Amino acid sequence: MSEINFLEPEKLQLLWLVAVLFLFGIFIWVLKLRFRPPRTSGSKYPFLGKMKFWFALTVSLALCVVAWARPFLEKGTVSIKRGNAEIVFVVDYSASMFLKDTGWARVDIAGREIAKVLSNGVIRKGDRTAVFVFGKIFSPRIFLTRDTDLFSSEIGKIGRPKVLRSNDLYWGSAIGASLRRTFEALDRQDMVAEFGKESDGWRPKNRRDRLIIFLSDGDFFNYGSDEEARLRAGLERENLNGSLREFKKRGLVIYSLGIGTQAGAPLTDILKDYKKDGYDQNIETDLKGQFSRLNLTNLNYLAAVTGGKTFAIEHMSGDASGFIKTAIDRHRSTFIEPILEQERQELWLYALLSALAVFVLGLLFTKF
Repeated sequence: MSEINFLEPEKLQLLWLVAVLFLFGIFIWVLKLRFRPPRTSGSKYPFLGKMKFWFALTVSLALCVVAWARPFLEKGTVSIKRGNAEIVFVVDYSASMFLKDTGWARVDIAGREIAKVLSNGVIRKGDRTAVFVFGKIFSPRIFLTRDTDLFSSEIGKIGRPKVLRSNDLYWGSAIGASLRRTFEALDRQDMVAEFGKESDGWRPKNRRDRLIIFLSDGDFFNYGSDEEARLRAGLERENLNGSLREFKKRGLVIYSLGIGTQAGAPLTDILKDYKKDGYDQNIETDLKGQFSRLNLTNLNYLAAVTGGKTFAIEHMSGDASGFIKTAIDRHRSTFIEPILEQERQELWLYALLSALAVFVLGLLFTKF
């Protein structure tokens, strides 16, 4: 009944008149009961008698008024809607990402896959996005924002550098420290959003709507085989595990997108696209003997610890759009929204037929 609407609801005011007539009938019926002769042997006293017709007439009149007001039901459906998400893209910008073993530079593929997410409409109005890059040190490109133009501008800058310098950011992957700075940057933004400033009393919250898309070749611990290199790798693994524990506290899930081939390539291949006078000659000496390949074991570890998944692109024609969309949709809340259509289901004929049926029944059951 709550879903019934009326095209002319003002005509329902006449129901007050019907109610008065109904109450008048009850009053007459009570008087007849009060003043009827005492019961004698063989006499019959029907409970309603001829008042049946009066009551049937008032009900029929009420249904006629309802029909006159043009009742109807709006035809509608429901739509399943998804809430907003906060997507943080973390891009590996270490030297190994400049290799072209897939046909394109690994880092160029990373930029392309992020750009496709925006152009394909996977990122929707209301979503917030961020882009962080890390090489030797961590460098946020853009913090969480709803500004898609700014986001598009920043991801357009992700690619191989035009000039190589030995003191630049990209000669190493401090993965543990980079992930720590990732959640610290997000914490700082959340803190300022909540308190307007940094506060010692703030505590991070578990966020179901936030996720990390991690784009890398997974080549994190390639420090060499001597004792010092093994110590550095061991320390870096400890830092990584500490950062992942903090990720789990915040509900930050990592979805690893591996880029590269498992056959790999020597790091000196990076220099093929640069003129010899376009980079420091010490770089060639430093890169000799170093090799990089896609390491899915490391990427699977990041995803498994935080509850995410892994996908690999091993050729420049690979496409991670479906993987990224599925990952983002996992972190969207779901709710149901009704959708009303223009068509109406008129009910006035049903009300009029009901009025006629009540009137006929009143005649049949009343003896005049």
